[in-house]
Amino acid sequence: MRVVSLFFLLLFSINSSAVNIPEVNEFDIRYYHPESYGLKDLVFEVRVSNLVETLNKRQSFGKIEDLYFKVYWMFPGQYQIEVNGFPKGFEEVKYQLKQMIKNRLDFVVPLKLAPRVRSYELSYFKTSSGKGVRGKDRTGTRPVSEIQLKFKSNGMLEEFKTFSPTGVNSSTFDLGVKGWSNNKWVVDKMTIKLIQGVQLTTIENEFEYKSYNGFGFPEKVDIKTTQEIVTNNEKNKPNKRTVNSTIEFSKYEVNTGKAMRFMTKGIKK
Repeated sequence: MRVVSLFFLLLFSINSSAVNIPEVNEFDIRYYHPESYGLKDLVFEVRVSNLVETLNKRQSFGKIEDLYFKVYWMFPGQYQIEVNGFPKGFEEVKYQLKQMIKNRLDFVVPLKLAPRVRSYELSYFKTSSGKGVRGKDRTGTRPVSEIQLKFKSNGMLEEFKTFSPTGVNSSTFDLGVKGWSNNKWVVDKMTIKLIQGVQLTTIENEFEYKSYNGFGFPEKVDIKTTQEIVTNNEKNKPNKRTVNSTIEFSKYEVNTGKAMRFMTKGIKK
């Protein structure tokens, strides 16, 4: 009986903390989510620069001429990803390629913030400006034990930081408003820093958008990835490597029903 009581006490404390942190829900309301304006069905293509060259260097798949991904998305968040231009077989490699695109679907249809933090016990902490929100995993079962969010005084999310046994991951955001975004915020630049031991990885993403049938979607994301070894020994030579790449999004098909037909019946046309 005592265990049950403790469980409900923990559950209540998590829910009550979430209710008392209005900044999270207010940010979701003020951020651009195309499904809030009627997006139900979406198909588009994705190409990643340097990917064909990288795979051809492995000399394991024959000569790849053109490799692209076709994404089918359906409200409220179902999706399927096709790999086109890759030889038959090699299912494990195809799975890894799909995961690479899956991790960037948020660029096109952004995830809301509230569901990502709902299971944490939230509280405020002091910042130099704006407000800070800390989330703790009191169960000890989640891969991320703590999250920290920093909001500007106008409610914009400035930083999202996570802590886990493998390292610290922080994302900072430059947000703006576009002509098609209905006075809602969209991300212009996102900088991600991952610290794992002595290795620091910095990923800078810069976004370019285009309007399609009244909705705004990314047309191109320029990515600069820098990896470096950080030590306190000044005698060590800097060990830094930078790679530039571009993700291009094209051939958007909005609310045609094509994604639904493909996912429910396998019909591509």
